[in-house]
Amino acid sequence: MSATCGWRGFDGSSTASSARTGSRVGSPRHRASTITAMQAQVPAARTPLSVMVIISDTSFWKGVPMRKLSGSSRLFGALAISVFALAACSTADAGNADSVPAVTVTDDSGTVIELDAPVERIACLTLICVDALKEVGMTPVAYREELAADPRYAGPDADMRKITGGFGEENVEDIALSEPDLVVGLGGVQDGLRSAVEEVAPMYLVNPTSWRDSVEFLRTIGHVTDRQQQADAAAEAFTAEVDAVAGKWSGLTTLSMYGEPGSLGVDSVDTPVGSLLAEVSDYPWQAGTDAFATVSVEQIASVDPDVVFAQAFSSGSDSEPLSDRLASNPLWSGVAAAHNDRVIEVDAGVWATGRGTISLRMVLATVTNELESS
Repeated sequence: MSATCGWRGFDGSSTASSARTGSRVGSPRHRASTITAMQAQVPAARTPLSVMVIISDTSFWKGVPMRKLSGSSRLFGALAISVFALAACSTADAGNADSVPAVTVTDDSGTVIELDAPVERIACLTLICVDALKEVGMTPVAYREELAADPRYAGPDADMRKITGGFGEENVEDIALSEPDLVVGLGGVQDGLRSAVEEVAPMYLVNPTSWRDSVEFLRTIGHVTDRQQQADAAAEAFTAEVDAVAGKWSGLTTLSMYGEPGSLGVDSVDTPVGSLLAEVSDYPWQAGTDAFATVSVEQIASVDPDVVFAQAFSSGSDSEPLSDRLASNPLWSGVAAAHNDRVIEVDAGVWATGRGTISLRMVLATVTNELESS
C-alpha cells in the first residue's frame, strides 16, 4: 500500500513525494532565510505530524544583513525537507499497515497462534472445521473427511483439494498444494503433524469435549475469518434450540453407542454428542479416563436404557445394523430399548465425526423426533 505525502512549497506551489516509489523532492525557492516550516499530513485518523526545518544564517545574530544562501545551504535545506518528508510518509504507511487487524487465538492444546490478519484459506483435517466454515458461509480449500463433500456440508461441487493419507498421518504435500492460511486439525489425533504442517501454515488443534465447546469453536472460526457476526448468529441460534428442549426428557435414560459386537464404545458426557444427550435426557455415562469409553453389553444391561442411538461402523459392504448384530446376545435382548424396539440406527459419520453445530443440530433433530414419541 503506497502513501503519498504532500506539502506546500515556499513559493506557495504544491510538491509531493511517494514513500513507496522514492520520488525526488524538488528544491524549493526560499523567500526567507531564517525560519521556514513544512507540514506533512498523515491520515486523518492519526494526529497530524508537523515537521519544522530551521535554516539560519549566523550573520542575523551578529546584526549583519542577511546574505543570500549559498548553493550548499540550499542543498542542505532540500535534503532536510526530503528526509523529514520521507519519515512522515513512513509514518503514514505504518498507520495504514496497522489498520489490518492481527489475530491471536489459543487452540485446545494450549498453543497460542498469531496471525497477521484474518484468514481466507483454511485446510480442514477434521469435519468440525468444515462444519464451522459452512456456518459462516465459507468453503475449505482442502478436506480430509469424505463427508465434507456431502450437500449438508461443503457440497459435491465445492472447489476443495482432497487430503490423502491415514488418520493422523495425512499427506502434508496435499495440504501445502492447497496454499492455506491456516490448517485445522483434531487434537489428540493430528498433534504429531504440527511441526511439518507449520512449514506450510499455522495449525490450530480443536478437541471439543462438549456441545458448548463446539459452539465456542464456531465463534473462534468467526474471529479468525473476520466473520464474527455470522458465527455469533449461528452459535446463538443453535444454543437457543438446545435451551428449548433442555431437561424435557429427564425421565428417559438414553445411550449413544458405536462399534460392533465385542468392541462397543459409548459417547460419554465428555463428548459433544454425549453432553447434548445429557442436556435433554437422563444420560448416566461418565467419561472415566477416556471420553470415548469402551462398554460391554453387561454394563449396558445394568443401566437398562430406554432409548439407544446406535452407530454401526461397518467394514467393506457389511451394513448390518448394530442392533441386529447384537440380537443373538440374550443380555442385549433384555435391555428395555432392545425389547421395546427403540434402538435407533443413526448416521455414524455425522454422529461420530461431525462434532460441529451443523452436525449436532442433526443429532438433536433425531433425538427430539424419537423422544417426542415417548
